[in-house]
Amino acid sequence: MPGCTVTRYPDSTVIKKGRRVTPHERPALELAAQLNLPVPRVHETQVEASPGEHLIRMDFIPGSPLDEIWPTVTTEEKDSICVQLRNMLTAMRAAPWETGVIGSCSGGAARDLRTYTDYTDGPYNDEAAFNESFYLDLLKGTPRLVRSALLQQLRDDHRIVFSHGDIVQHNILVENGKVTGLIDWEYAGWYPEHWDYIKFFDRPCKHRDWRDRADMIFPETYGRELAWHQGILRWQRP
Repeated sequence: MPGCTVTRYPDSTVIKKGRRVTPHERPALELAAQLNLPVPRVHETQVEASPGEHLIRMDFIPGSPLDEIWPTVTTEEKDSICVQLRNMLTAMRAAPWETGVIGSCSGGAARDLRTYTDYTDGPYNDEAAFNESFYLDLLKGTPRLVRSALLQQLRDDHRIVFSHGDIVQHNILVENGKVTGLIDWEYAGWYPEHWDYIKFFDRPCKHRDWRDRADMIFPETYGRELAWHQGILRWQRP
């Protein structure tokens, strides 16, 4: 993964280290574990393990990344995997909002994986502030009337839910048809309820039918928010 390395050790742990590793991943993993999601148990974290880098040691989880095995999986197994993910997302969305702010699980800044970079700001006390400062941090050349029009379309009354932020096939581990791991929680936190859904369509995907299964994976779909988001992407700062 760009920005970090993952090394497996003989004691069945892995160390994830690099610029993209943050201390906010541990509380996200711990909350996910409390919800009985298939996530690695954290053993150790170090801030500034080396200049500009953080480190997290956690259990190794067996399984193959879903993007690698997807072409070999039967239709019935694909359906089952999607239902398993849906159940995980349902559990996440039912968790009480602990921090009272939109941002990381530790109450820190919001973090977004954008086209060319990680974007960090906040945290935010409400969705209106999140929309105006974080979501609509647009390119300097964006016409004023375009920005105003985009802002007018955005709701600010969504539920705030526990979100993963990077639900892509390579972050899903599968063994014998069972999801054994949902990994890479560095973008997780408390976000508006449509966040995981709209970000699902942003990320690279090798297999076209994966995105076509979004309505099986997500407990709720957000067509209007997805349409707004696709328009915002034209102007959003990378």
